[in-house]
Amino acid sequence: MRKLTGILFGLFILILFLEVLIGFPIPLETERDTSWIEAYLEKPEKDPETQKLEAEEQAKKDALDKSLSTQQRMQGVHLVESQSGSRDWELFATSAENSQGNGVWQLKEVRVLFYNDEKVDFTVTGQQGTINTLSKDMRIVGKVVTKSSNGYVFESETVEYQSVQRILRSPDPVKMTGPPDERGRGFQLTGNRLEADVEKSLMQIQQDVVASKELLDGKKFKITSDQAEFSGKHQMAKFKENVAIEVGTMKMEGPEAEFEYKSGTQFLNSVLVKGGVKVSDLDKFATSDNVKFDPLLNQFVLNGRPRVVQNNDEITGEQIVFIDGGKRVKVEKIKAKVEKK
Repeated sequence: MRKLTGILFGLFILILFLEVLIGFPIPLETERDTSWIEAYLEKPEKDPETQKLEAEEQAKKDALDKSLSTQQRMQGVHLVESQSGSRDWELFATSAENSQGNGVWQLKEVRVLFYNDEKVDFTVTGQQGTINTLSKDMRIVGKVVTKSSNGYVFESETVEYQSVQRILRSPDPVKMTGPPDERGRGFQLTGNRLEADVEKSLMQIQQDVVASKELLDGKKFKITSDQAEFSGKHQMAKFKENVAIEVGTMKMEGPEAEFEYKSGTQFLNSVLVKGGVKVSDLDKFATSDNVKFDPLLNQFVLNGRPRVVQNNDEITGEQIVFIDGGKRVKVEKIKAKVEKK
């Protein structure tokens, strides 16, 4: 009995030992975890100036990241637009940028060629501009120069292009220089607005039109009107509405005037004023249906019921000619009405 009790007691001790060993293992070597110590260590605070600089740098970085995510940029831009199988226009720019994602591109150093029948009729250049890639409308600003293929040069601050109508417009004051002639310089003109029909190659200057040109004898030829019209293909210039022309002491007024050029040249052959014309000088006054001024001969030819009044004497005829700028008067088939004294 004592022997059995001793065996049972020994088994109990063994089981107890194994339970302690398996249930609560104690490793002999372990790495010390010091993270809890670092968590309680006090970190040094940064001075306010350093915190401010870091905040500014982070703000710049955030703004740049946002900008880069929304902006599109291109360098050395070249675009071509065609209609009905032929070129409408060709655009060049040093750079283009779209920051809104709305199809409107900002352009730098712009040059646009406008075509008709695959030939350049107008060239527009400017410092900057915009183009709507959906409508193809454009706006060019900053020292804008518009040139026609036959030598007219227009300077303005803004030019807008309406793609559907193929119209160039400048809402700003415009300065125009005509093609050079035998004297080396074309006539100068100013006005308040420019409108050019690319399809018809027709240019109009509107409101407060003032043009001047020096003639061969050194006299200055000046013309004013409400509207002036020029062709980009032919030698044609018309002035309409409230036309007034001054040459020396002579003055002509009428509803319309047209420049007539020598065939194939820029030489101004004559100026025809029509629609009911008034002609005045220092000592005479005349009226007729139309007047043709010849700048080379410096003479005025009145046709269509011409009449001239001088010193209270009235003279009519089939044709009246003011010779040498009005110093002499020649009347064809004269009919005189002299005041009785």
